[in-house]
Amino acid sequence: RPAPDDTVISWRERINGSIASSRKIRGGNYVQIATVDAETNEPRCRTVVFRGFLPPRPNEDGSTANQRAEESCVMKMITDLRSRKVGEASGHPDQAAELVWWFAKSSEQYRVRGRLQFVGGGSFANDDDEFLARMRKEQWENLSDMAREQFYWKDPGIEYSQQAEVPEGGRGEDGTILPIPDNFLLMLLHPTYVDYLRLTDNFRQVDKFDDDDW
Repeated sequence: RPAPDDTVISWRERINGSIASSRKIRGGNYVQIATVDAETNEPRCRTVVFRGFLPPRPNEDGSTANQRAEESCVMKMITDLRSRKVGEASGHPDQAAELVWWFAKSSEQYRVRGRLQFVGGGSFANDDDEFLARMRKEQWENLSDMAREQFYWKDPGIEYSQQAEVPEGGRGEDGTILPIPDNFLLMLLHPTYVDYLRLTDNFRQVDKFDDDDW
């Protein structure tokens, strides 16, 4: 359904309002992200936590002026190197994935297609990027203690055996946060196509990223 010109704004601006209106809703930052199993060609979908947008990469002088439009739209999540989604995305020529975010309070849905990028401790080509490494470190330190503990669990998918003791809260004996384990990954979705739907009036809008602009 078409809408008056003054209601057509970029998806990035629109989603800021959706996030703000749902900030106090428990689980409001849960999103679903789908990849494709390269061996079976079947889709795989799971729920992850949206952890904000990647800030613009600073220029050499430290400023963030005149940054590419894509950078302010990159969506942050985390995952474990041992997770199947890593292999599924990495096995796709474009590292393609699709994210769905449903805002129950405002009856809005965002379907975000794009390219997944992983930042880890040496397993990926861009791991030596100082800016991305800093973003990964900040994300590790911002996790709850319970979330950090998960990255010390045994490998998933193996025969069950009693879990070895893990460092409580991902902290050392003195209470400080431990160094980042190599299997902790910052997962970034670089959007290229956003399909927005508002069910209250059936308004739909599609944004495409092309030639470094939306």
